[in-house]
Formats: sequence, structure tokens, C-alpha cells
Amino acid sequence: MRPVEFGEAVPAGTRLTLFSADRPDRFFTVITFCIDRVSGVALDLEMGVPCYQVEDEEGRIHLLLQLPIGEENKNRWCLWRPDQVDFDFRSIFEGALIEE
Repeated sequence: MRPVEFGEAVPAGTRLTLFSADRPDRFFTVITFCIDRVSGVALDLEMGVPCYQVEDEEGRIHLLLQLPIGEENKNRWCLWRPDQVDFDFRSIFEGALIEE
């Protein structure tokens, strides 16, 4: 396993593991990848936001955003489901690993 690079175009079917020090790992399968320029503008970033449509182990679809935020501009991974109103602290992860 290796870290996912910022903006890496991960192919459909790839397994991702989201991790943070304060909670259990989460496992997903990539459905699609795109660069969302609208989200980048909305977040006052000077670039598009890498977005991954992913499926969890229970078959639920999520949108996974990779954002250059936090200390030293580290990437953060924000997970959102269409049935959620907003992000909360449990939806922000420190990193993602890709299975090769």
C-alpha cells in the first residue's frame, strides 16, 4: 500500500483506505474520479478539487474530496454522503492509502 498523491487519477475498482489517528480505518472502492473546479472556487482555492465517487462496504455511495488544508498544507480527505447535510469532524481523514 502507498499514499494517494494529490490529484492522482485513481482508476475505477481501486481499493482505498482512509485513515486518521483517532478513529478506525474506512475502506472504499473507487467508482469515478474527476477534478471539480466549482468546488475549488467555492472553497477559495486556486485550483480544482480532486473528487472521487466511492462505494463503502455497505454499498453506500460517497463523494470523497481531497483538499490541501491544515498544517503545512497537508492533504485532508473529506467524505460526504448525499443524505448528509454537511461535513463533521468524523468525515475528515488525515490520509488515504491505495492498494496496489
